[in-house]
Amino acid sequence: MFAWRLLLREFKTGDVLTLLVALVLSVATVTGIGLFVDRLQQSFEVQSANLLGADRSVRRDDPIPLEWIEEAQAAGLETARTASFSSMAFGGEGLQLAQITAVESNYPLRGAYLTDTNPFGAGVETSASPLPGTIWISSRLASLLSVVLDDTVRVGEKELRVSKYLVRDPGSATSAFSIAPRAVMNEADLAATEVIIPGSRVRYAFLYAGDQSALESFDASLSAQLPENERIRTPIERGERIGSTVNRAESFLLLAGTLAVVMSGVAMALASSRYVKRHLTQFAVMKTLGATPKRLVSLMSFQVVMITLLGILIGSALGLGVQEFIAQLLSSLMTSELPAPSLVKLWLGAATAGISVLAFCAPLLARLIQVPPLRVLQPNAEIKGSAVSLFVFGLVGMYLLMVVYAGGWTLPSIMMVALGAVTLLVFLVGWGLFRVSRSLSRQATTGWQVGLASLHRRLVSNLFQLLVFTLIIMLSLVLVGVQSNLIRDWQNQIPEDTPNHYLFNVQAQQLEGISQYTQSANIVSSDWFPMVRGRVTHINGEAVEVLFPDRRDEPEIAERELNLTWANELGEGTSVVEGNFNGEGLSIEQEAAVEAGVTLGDELTINIGGIDYTLPITSIREVDWQSMQPNFYLILPESVLSDYQANYVSSVFLTDATAPGFYRFMANYPTVSMLNIGELLKQVQAIIAQLASALQIVLAFILSAGALVLIASVRATLDERLEEGALLRTLGATKAVVRQALLVEFGALGLFSGLVGAAGAELSLIGLQHFVFEMEVSPHPVLWVIGPLAGWLIVTIIGVFASRAVLKVPPIRLLRSI
Repeated sequence: MFAWRLLLREFKTGDVLTLLVALVLSVATVTGIGLFVDRLQQSFEVQSANLLGADRSVRRDDPIPLEWIEEAQAAGLETARTASFSSMAFGGEGLQLAQITAVESNYPLRGAYLTDTNPFGAGVETSASPLPGTIWISSRLASLLSVVLDDTVRVGEKELRVSKYLVRDPGSATSAFSIAPRAVMNEADLAATEVIIPGSRVRYAFLYAGDQSALESFDASLSAQLPENERIRTPIERGERIGSTVNRAESFLLLAGTLAVVMSGVAMALASSRYVKRHLTQFAVMKTLGATPKRLVSLMSFQVVMITLLGILIGSALGLGVQEFIAQLLSSLMTSELPAPSLVKLWLGAATAGISVLAFCAPLLARLIQVPPLRVLQPNAEIKGSAVSLFVFGLVGMYLLMVVYAGGWTLPSIMMVALGAVTLLVFLVGWGLFRVSRSLSRQATTGWQVGLASLHRRLVSNLFQLLVFTLIIMLSLVLVGVQSNLIRDWQNQIPEDTPNHYLFNVQAQQLEGISQYTQSANIVSSDWFPMVRGRVTHINGEAVEVLFPDRRDEPEIAERELNLTWANELGEGTSVVEGNFNGEGLSIEQEAAVEAGVTLGDELTINIGGIDYTLPITSIREVDWQSMQPNFYLILPESVLSDYQANYVSSVFLTDATAPGFYRFMANYPTVSMLNIGELLKQVQAIIAQLASALQIVLAFILSAGALVLIASVRATLDERLEEGALLRTLGATKAVVRQALLVEFGALGLFSGLVGAAGAELSLIGLQHFVFEMEVSPHPVLWVIGPLAGWLIVTIIGVFASRAVLKVPPIRLLRSI
């Protein structure tokens, strides 16, 4: 009861309340992120049985051999085949590029579809596939084409009736996010569409299911027949790979929220420090009255445990709300509904609270147990304790939290080194600025001079506040810059007539008709480039599998089939940086060459249609991918590719005026696929905006934790500020002078934070421009206005509010303290 009464009385002061709020912020940040990512993880695990639609699958770029099917059926296994491709779908008044899967009637062998008769419905499970002559389309595709059930959709040369809305099919479960709308049709209608032509990008799948013993026997037989670049896939393997990706995403988001947790921990340490200072005499009195150290430990432990439990309960409840808000915010990007959150994941928030209390509070609170009874007679006596040990405890605690979040040691170690470098830089800059402020405030006689002098007088605490708000302002400005400035700058650097539509799967006999129309309609278009599929199998005589075992660090030119072309002249946006482009040897794109570790004179072996061609590299090209022109990693001699049937690719620029007529004209070429890059760019921008909004939630916690640190740090020095205020009042200073001193001190601190934060944000955005967006570097002067202004305004308001008691302190307080 005594412990309860002490705790309830302490809640009336700000120290315990600050400690509780800091705990709540820590737990809510970690719980909100952890629960949301856990829901993603559960979603992938639930879908893992449907990832393949079978027990095993083999995916390849060539049609499935009939011998495989006959051998599997002879072994007592069920089999099915699918073919996935991108094609234009025509319906109503619109057309849209869709991801279409043609399936046999017995597909899926495992799992089920989700279909509905209402658009955007939740769906009902069904194991049947579309009947011949029908097609199932996603609600999104139906809305884009303006069609409803029983309307017809044309794929290539075949009209199919829409019989159901597709909510989920086994082929789409490999990703929780999707850009291209999906559709499923019966394989019996595939030939009539005439969309599969030589050179088309089609992904065939051979699926089989059955008893485990039969599966293992057939796996061994089939593995011996597979080429080196193909392998048998299982749902468990696929689920584990996706689960690993989600785990990495969780680690990244939790590490992003670590800053909020660390700041909350610092606020807890500051609140604990003030709590200890205020209760040293009280504990000394209890010792003089006979309280044993064991009794005091029990008393303190009870209060700390109650505060921790309360923080965990409130923080967990808030975290549940946060994760639901994030899920709703990103719901439009999901292809399936997320499962309910698992309360088991709440342990992470509880662990965060426990580690934070042990690391940031326990070492300080232990000083209360060590206070000697003599403290009653000597209130100003020092208490034994090393500041270094407190710092080490906090540092170790912060590092342990990062290790828990990341599930390893590497990334936390890198973050600690980076944080240390930033801290050192900010402290050096801040120390210099505060030294300048001190030189401007010698022989202070006015409020602004007193305020500037306070910056150097409380050097350590002010440097720490400078670091906290510099990091917050920098993160905020980087987020704002990425969300608006960088994307806008990226778009501004694209010329007005940059192609916004790609045409591919075009046959040689179709070139003249399309070219004549674009010329007559004054539509800007690029050259036509032939395309033939091929795969790099050897580099300088060494097999790719030998050079890159387990597919680790495998360059992109070797990990998949490539679109190959020939050309006598380089296209727009391409230039030779090494060698000579003469149409005789092999030309490779510069970044692809660096990734593969090859240069002029090296040889690549490329398999085309089962025949190997070994060619030397005679030129290296620099490609401007932002030109939106058709570009290729590899350009081969015409003499190598001319014997193969090719399809052609080009790009066009359509305006609002020319697009409708061009769309109607292209309906005459149903086998030609058209990709609207402009629409994809809008979708990508929408995704970025929504994800940025989700990140803003984490940023809001960081801002709240930063504000809490400022309040806690002000309260930690409140006794000193009260004595200074009383001294100033005793010497004749008015409230206006004291208020001016506070405004100048916190205003200067916020201004410095904003300036340093703006500089850090500018450097970060320049790095993103150059290395991520690969665009021309340009300054962002608006950051140099927003940063200092926001820093000055926010820090001044919070700082003056937290120290408002200084304005009311009477001069008699100074006399009573003597």
